[in-house]
Amino acid sequence: MNKRDKSNADFLRNALIPLNEKADLPEELSAENIAALVSGEKQKKSKKGRIIAFRAIASAAAAIIIAAGIGTGIHFANRPAITVVPENISNATTPISDNTEQTIIDYFTALYADYEKEQYRYYVEEALDFGVKADDAEAEAPAAGTGTNGSVMADVSATGSYGKTNTQVKDVDEDDIIKNDGKYIYVLTDSSIKIIDAADMKLMSRISIDSRGSNGLYLYGNTLVAVGSTFDKRQQTEIELYDITDKANPKLINEFSQDGYYFSSRLTDGRIILLSQHSVYPETINLKDKYAVYDDVVPTVTNGTQTQVLAPDMITILPQENDCSYTYTVMTTVDLNAKEFSPVTSSVLGSGDNLYCTKDNLYIVETKFIEEKADYGNGRIAISTGGLNTVIHRFSLKDSVIRAEATGEVKGRTLNQFSIDEKNNLVRIATTDDEANRITVLDMNLKKVAEIDGIATGETIQSVRYIGDYGYVVTFLQTDPLFVIDFKDMKNPKIVGELKIPGFSSYLHPFNGYLVGIGTHGDDGGALNALKISLFDISDPTNPQEVDRFIVQNAYADSYHKTVMDCAEKNILGFIYSDNYTGEAKLATLRIKEGNIEHIGSYSNGKSDESYTGAVYSPDGKSEIVLYDKAMYAGESVQRATYIGNTLYTISAHRICSYPIDGGNIIATLDF
Repeated sequence: MNKRDKSNADFLRNALIPLNEKADLPEELSAENIAALVSGEKQKKSKKGRIIAFRAIASAAAAIIIAAGIGTGIHFANRPAITVVPENISNATTPISDNTEQTIIDYFTALYADYEKEQYRYYVEEALDFGVKADDAEAEAPAAGTGTNGSVMADVSATGSYGKTNTQVKDVDEDDIIKNDGKYIYVLTDSSIKIIDAADMKLMSRISIDSRGSNGLYLYGNTLVAVGSTFDKRQQTEIELYDITDKANPKLINEFSQDGYYFSSRLTDGRIILLSQHSVYPETINLKDKYAVYDDVVPTVTNGTQTQVLAPDMITILPQENDCSYTYTVMTTVDLNAKEFSPVTSSVLGSGDNLYCTKDNLYIVETKFIEEKADYGNGRIAISTGGLNTVIHRFSLKDSVIRAEATGEVKGRTLNQFSIDEKNNLVRIATTDDEANRITVLDMNLKKVAEIDGIATGETIQSVRYIGDYGYVVTFLQTDPLFVIDFKDMKNPKIVGELKIPGFSSYLHPFNGYLVGIGTHGDDGGALNALKISLFDISDPTNPQEVDRFIVQNAYADSYHKTVMDCAEKNILGFIYSDNYTGEAKLATLRIKEGNIEHIGSYSNGKSDESYTGAVYSPDGKSEIVLYDKAMYAGESVQRATYIGNTLYTISAHRICSYPIDGGNIIATLDF
């Protein structure tokens, strides 16, 4: 050994000795063996008689990376008492309830162990693979431990008729940035809630919510509920209840928060259902006596000023299928009819992407990545995504405690909440994947009872809507096939009608016996740079027809269902769209009657837009005049629209404007 090699060996030995003291590394990676490799001396055998021969430069790289691992807080010596998720959890096919503290502790201890093992592989095995020559097997992970466990009056005389949030399910309200009670409009924008006297266009009061992000409002009698998010050491979702009996002086009466990011909420039968998602990241888990600490790995709730962790029997573990979740879905019910404010919170270990809710059941669906493994030999396995499935969880809302009752799985992924529907104690769900689209019918245990597969092979689902005994599915590749599915016999659904037209609908809305499609215009070559409103006659399910359409060039429609204003009693439908160039969002109102679409007006918050020329394009060829929007930026982007009696209201971030609902000049403007 020359002097240079000896000097390098001595340097590495001195650098690695402190690391050996901090981490219980395999003997092959001891300071003496690494230094011996560099110097060319003979290695000491490990207890198992193994010798790993390194190139000198590789050993140095390994040592440096190991040191980096320790420097970032990866303590390979801190071996948890529980290293594998208990079999009763990993093999479960139904939700696990009535848990104990030890069950939760064991679960998160195992998650930490899995995280530590992955870090070991990253910092050690990957380092060794950089130029390693192994005479025997590769370095092993640490041994598994053992253990248990304006002032102008507007016409609002017809107060029996007013706009409501456009929701998916009747009598199941959804949060929105505006609410309307037929006399007052409640607007949540710009970090405050405004209460507006609609007749006088007068700001009655303002509630500041500067301390948190805003999500939406609910209105129940004289109680206004604000849903929002806040961050104080940890992310939380909260609700505040205001007594608005005196509109000029709203009073905060109760507040409640729970851990996690806001997921969704509903209001049905006077009960608020609040959901958040709270993640416990493995790298943040601290061990005490080799176990996770219960209070650190479960969600907390705060009622007023009192904070507490969830009891273990209020936590349900959803089936894991070797894909353990570190995210809770925290679920709270608040009975607004109760004499006392008493939120009831439960939680499940598992998360979701979409939510569908009826009065009796809550469904959370999550996208599941199907793993495919490729073995390249020498213990090297590559994992890739082989496709997507949808896992569905059903929860009962019949009691104050939201309880997990069933879990199921179907092929493909859902589009949004409208992909799911419940009818006659059966669930119908539309999914799509790279191969085809399908409709699956499940029972209340979420077991498959029927399926239609192979719908529009090669295309993807763009919109879904279920209306009574029928379902409507739009797929798209170049043209827009609208499929009609007959669900009279839920256990034997069948496609009974199909219509192919250019473009596609990204939202389907039932309206006075018709089906309205809001989406993108197109031709036989595919989508075009224009929005399209399609009016479908679905009176004959076997022969659906597009009987009229409305087109705006250089624009796109907002397919978010809450931006649609449904005034069915006046045959008026409003929707929000945006200019492709300026990005300004406007409201357009249409009169839909007897199979025809009539354009009433288009509104930018500041003036009625009169730059439109022409009429709607008629599919029968009688007229082919397309509407072009040539207006310059006239005001703030419209975010929502509503109505009271014969008055239309458009709401933007800093302004509300009123107009005659049948068209005409602006009545009043109120700046916030």
